[in-house]
Amino acid sequence: MEGTGQLRISLLGPCAASTGGEPLDLGGPRQRAVLVALVLARGEVVPVDRLTESVWGEHAPADPAGALQAYVSHLRRRLQPGSAARTRSAVIVSEGRGYAVRLPPDAVDVWRFEHLLDRSGAAQEPAEVAELLSRALALWRGPPLAEWTDEPWATPEIARLEELRAVARERLVAAQLALGEAALLVPDLEVMVAEAPMREERWRLLALALYRAHRQADALGAFRRARTTLADELGVDPGPALRELERQVLAQAPELAVPTQRSRRTEPSVPAAAPAPDDLLDRDAELAAVRAALDDLVAGEPRLLLIEGPAGIGKTRLLTEIRRLAAERSVGVLAARGSQLEKAFGFGVVRQLFEPRLTDPRRRDELLAGAAASARGVFDPMGGESPDGSFAALHGLYWLAVNLTADGPLVLAVDDVQWCDGASLRSLAFLVRRLEAVPVLVVGTVRTGEPHEDEELLGELALEPVAVVLRPATLSADAVGALVGRRLGEPVSPLFALACHRTTSGNPLLLRQLLRALEADGVRPDAAHADMVVAVGSRAVSSMVLMRLRRLGGAAPVVARAAGILGDGAPLPVVAALAELSEPDTAAALAALARAEIVKDEQPLAFVHPLVREAVYRDLPAAERALRHERAARLLRATGASDEQVAAHLLLAPVRGDGEATEALRRAARTAAERGAPDSAVTYLRRALAELPAGAPRCDVLRELGLLESLVDGAASTEHLLQAYEGMADPRDRADLAVAIARTQVFASPPGQATAFARRAADALPDELADHRQALLAIELVSGYMHALDPVRWRRPVPEPDGEGHGAQMLAAALAYDVTIEGCDRERAVRLARFALEGNRLWAVDHGLFWVIAAIIRMLADDDLGDFWARARAEAHARGSLFAVLSTNLWQGFWHWRRGELAEADSSLTNALDESRMWGGAGVAPPFAYAFLIGCHLDRGDLAAARATADAAGTGPGIGDGGRLLQHALARLLTAEGRHESALGLLDAIPTPVPVPNPVWNPWRSSAALALRGLGRTGEAIALVEEEARLLHRWGAPSHLGATLRLLGELRAPDGLADLRESAALLATTSSAVDLARARCALGARPEVADDEAVPLLQAAMEEAHARGALGVRERARAALRSRGFADAVCRPTVRSATATERRVLELSAAGLGIREVAQELFLTPGTVRSVLERASADGLKFLSSPTGEARTLATGRTP
Repeated sequence: MEGTGQLRISLLGPCAASTGGEPLDLGGPRQRAVLVALVLARGEVVPVDRLTESVWGEHAPADPAGALQAYVSHLRRRLQPGSAARTRSAVIVSEGRGYAVRLPPDAVDVWRFEHLLDRSGAAQEPAEVAELLSRALALWRGPPLAEWTDEPWATPEIARLEELRAVARERLVAAQLALGEAALLVPDLEVMVAEAPMREERWRLLALALYRAHRQADALGAFRRARTTLADELGVDPGPALRELERQVLAQAPELAVPTQRSRRTEPSVPAAAPAPDDLLDRDAELAAVRAALDDLVAGEPRLLLIEGPAGIGKTRLLTEIRRLAAERSVGVLAARGSQLEKAFGFGVVRQLFEPRLTDPRRRDELLAGAAASARGVFDPMGGESPDGSFAALHGLYWLAVNLTADGPLVLAVDDVQWCDGASLRSLAFLVRRLEAVPVLVVGTVRTGEPHEDEELLGELALEPVAVVLRPATLSADAVGALVGRRLGEPVSPLFALACHRTTSGNPLLLRQLLRALEADGVRPDAAHADMVVAVGSRAVSSMVLMRLRRLGGAAPVVARAAGILGDGAPLPVVAALAELSEPDTAAALAALARAEIVKDEQPLAFVHPLVREAVYRDLPAAERALRHERAARLLRATGASDEQVAAHLLLAPVRGDGEATEALRRAARTAAERGAPDSAVTYLRRALAELPAGAPRCDVLRELGLLESLVDGAASTEHLLQAYEGMADPRDRADLAVAIARTQVFASPPGQATAFARRAADALPDELADHRQALLAIELVSGYMHALDPVRWRRPVPEPDGEGHGAQMLAAALAYDVTIEGCDRERAVRLARFALEGNRLWAVDHGLFWVIAAIIRMLADDDLGDFWARARAEAHARGSLFAVLSTNLWQGFWHWRRGELAEADSSLTNALDESRMWGGAGVAPPFAYAFLIGCHLDRGDLAAARATADAAGTGPGIGDGGRLLQHALARLLTAEGRHESALGLLDAIPTPVPVPNPVWNPWRSSAALALRGLGRTGEAIALVEEEARLLHRWGAPSHLGATLRLLGELRAPDGLADLRESAALLATTSSAVDLARARCALGARPEVADDEAVPLLQAAMEEAHARGALGVRERARAALRSRGFADAVCRPTVRSATATERRVLELSAAGLGIREVAQELFLTPGTVRSVLERASADGLKFLSSPTGEARTLATGRTP
């Protein structure tokens, strides 16, 4: 405590002393130097010889001891002016051969400054921190020890004090920022940055102040200035704290807002739980979420946990804890880790996950049985023809996971998902989207700032309904202090802990590496050593890892670099061979590396963290790394490693024109393709193409590459296939490839290219390849329509199909489409479409174009398809073609929608959109899917869902049929929202380069009529609908004509009763359940219809609408019944029929199949089957065998 008359010594500015506020005369410079030297010793005895050196240096007097004694005597009298001459000094004492000061802690301004700085480090509230630091900085009256700036004994202390003052100023600004003073602080911070432009903390504070002052652009400019300054002056990049703040500013992260509570992180309240492990501090919220997810899993609820954050934030440590907590609950765990080196391995991460459970042959056969059998190729490439795509593998892997849960809940833990190979990421996404009722917890760690090649898919995972995203924050100052104490010992100075926190920005990995370096140097965690933390620096990992490697010496650096080249999991003999050492010497070096915390002390070999491996790997020059990868590939090939392991290194090696390397890459590509990982195969083949020796034939590699690229990169596919086509000599090979190229161009090339190429290739074919010519003519015709090209570019006379070949069937489908567009000859269209589907032969050569077109034509003609879509789905799954599955889901969804099976339509169309994102391509499918989904939602009366779907679809006009149908759907949505003028404007803006007269495929008149009715322009609306009805009479499909007549009858009001009766009669002959309900509702609501006719109509409409989920129709029917004065009792549906999906599920269930067996048979998820059974049970639906052996639906009379 300060008291009147107490001695004060000031060193923070000119050296001075006072007592009771009165200044004291300290004598000349040398006498003052004696006092300062003693004060700086902080009570320790300073020997006479050291004092002599401090005061006189090399110019000491003949009797320095006597001179010092005189100085000390004078100082004693002046520092204690009231003391008697004979009184023993209490301030400067003699001990042995030296002197020491004995002063209270608050007697020296330096000591008071350090004490206030320490207290501020322990304070929690910004206001308290700011008050303490303001008092501390107020003690400064100028440069410290200014009289002795050139003296060797003073310069270290001057530097230390200046550093502490700089830290105090920065911490004061940080506290003031936390108090909301950003705008006022910007000018001062600009001055501080100019004073010390190498201090990154000042740049950080300036950028934060600018951002909080709503000057984001200026904040980003500050980052650029900092980066330029550091690069120009020091040749370094900004440290992690500055980089992290830049990331947050760019993302406008909410945590950058001015804190409203305590400065340290306050976690949300969580249920009481077991204490966290000692090294998991500040992770209570994350651990609570983990425990909740595991508890849900044990209860049968699936989850996805994504742990996101920058490198070193502790994601892997949390993953390790999840595995431990799962083991406590007796939950099985399968783990894998993504790797930069192995990103091209087809299903590499998936194989890491599942292969440990597939080692026993009997167990392997059990797990890969049934629907999971299509995943066998992932683990055992079977040779032969490559699959059409990865869907078979994805579907099989999903069922492998389901089969594994028969033993109990399962955790799939994947570290470093950002380095996961593309096939594995698609597999995880496929699984996550089908997790309902499957007790699996998928956990993945994702390093932010490391984009994946399929970043969109990775981002979508976080939006899944089952997803929980954890973003661990940096450690608080308290947590850092605790970890410092555990590593370096207690007590820990708050100033030292604060320095550690500031230097590492609370990043756990950086902190761990920093503490490892400080521990190795024997640094104590006290205030006097806080400057050592700053000296070590913020670029902790690379610099300290390499420093430890240099200190280890011997074989350790060589072995570390060899391991860095080979990557985690490298076997000891290969590491030894690459390091050119014996295996015992290599093992000893690995042991030393483990003790230095560079590699893990376990097998298989692994670095303690990817950043550590990266530091070792990047320490090698790029050219030397490439040469070492080349040597690693040779060593692995010699030891019998897999082609994919060899290829991983060849991808990083110099291009040599090496035939052996080319063949190894081609073999690796075939293996990846057989696994169902075409993207990996493409990577290998692209390098194989570059590696071809000079003069070697290129056609085979180009063809292999192009055909595989057609599954993942359509634009590149056509380029390489065209090169192969030009180089081929055999006419049949050229013709086969021409058909493949043209078909790929339909979906992957800009409009017009497929048409032009197909015409050119067809004209070049010899006469004996007539079936190929028919195939190319079919593609030319269909692509003209699909891409909405000017007919001048593609219209020409097309002959009738000739023969029974695939080309003839493709041409039949194309002609059926052409006839349907014209809308004049339904019988011919059906005949051509049926021939196209005859024998299901097109399935073998066409993934989902011509056989889909033929099925669409039959649907638009009301030609019953029977079980076509069930068979198409089975075939698509059997072939494993993702595009075929996508096509099936899209058009089966359309089929369900037309039949009024809205729930099934929603499911199929949503799956089609997911599969379209997985497939990529030019986006032909999404406009159709969005159009049909909007129609489903409108039929359900769910405007919010329809609007959300429309927003997801975007506002672009789209191309061809899909874009046009989407615009129609959007117009109907606008009409339903009451925005009639906007709907008409949208319809007027639809381009129509290709006329589509048939309303079944271009219902623009009825869409416009709905908007016109809303605007009161009924006469115009009637005229349009009458014209549409005339065209539909000519086409002759009852479902479409019936729907249009219903609208016409509503528009004509009193004069439309006949139209309504005809509508209801026509629709009763079709499977269009919702349209039939609308027609009956419209007819029953007419006041001129008597009750005895109207009530049954309205009752039937209400029941059917309720069964189909068409709630708007149901409520209109209910209101019409009430308006006739009938009681609510008759307004409740008493019966409903089963949908097609329900019927199949119930039939198989009644035959004794379990939920999983039914799901596998119908290509559904177990969750979907369970939901169907629960819904059927709730509605009283059962299936029993009739005397004829047919299933029939029973209704129990339950009401909704």
